[in-house]
Amino acid sequence: MTAKRLLEVESKFGFRPSLITKLRSNGGNPAFKRLEALGMHKFTDTYYDRQDVLSKKGIWLRQRTDNNSAILEAKVRVSGDFARSTFHEIKDRKTILDLIRPHFPQFSEEKEHLGIGVLAEFTTTRQNFRVDHKFAIMLDSTDFGHSVGEVELMAEDEEKAHQEIDAFMSQYPWFFNGSTCEGKLAAYLRIRGIDTSK
Repeated sequence: MTAKRLLEVESKFGFRPSLITKLRSNGGNPAFKRLEALGMHKFTDTYYDRQDVLSKKGIWLRQRTDNNSAILEAKVRVSGDFARSTFHEIKDRKTILDLIRPHFPQFSEEKEHLGIGVLAEFTTTRQNFRVDHKFAIMLDSTDFGHSVGEVELMAEDEEKAHQEIDAFMSQYPWFFNGSTCEGKLAAYLRIRGIDTSK
């Protein structure tokens, strides 16, 4: 029997920086059942695409540089939109090569900009939390002035995971106020006025 693949199921939300102190002290009402602060780190994401070839197929190819190590990743959208989505995340280099080459035969890590071209590059400072034993909360602030929060679950059943995330967020309206928020890449392209079709 083939094992189901693990999916990255996430919901984005707008957060108020003024609430971060209350979050860290677990001082909201109601309080989280369990809260672990997992620290803060900074990373730079470089996204590659040209004329929307990959994004139209729900593929985002990026290199994440963190503490002087660079990791190539591909995120393939399974369902959803920019605010509420499910992705299959790929880090295996051969699998990424097999995924990208049909669209960009010149794709190579040895070439400048991978032989494709840079779509966007920005740096994010991320605060990480694990809440109620299973939910990952990430609060991201970028170097171009955009902030966004994410609640994430790694799961095999995306529908069940989305239901669990929705139920979790609805328990704590003092922090999750129901507002959605634009993702980092979408915000970067909008703010910079970048036409991705060219």
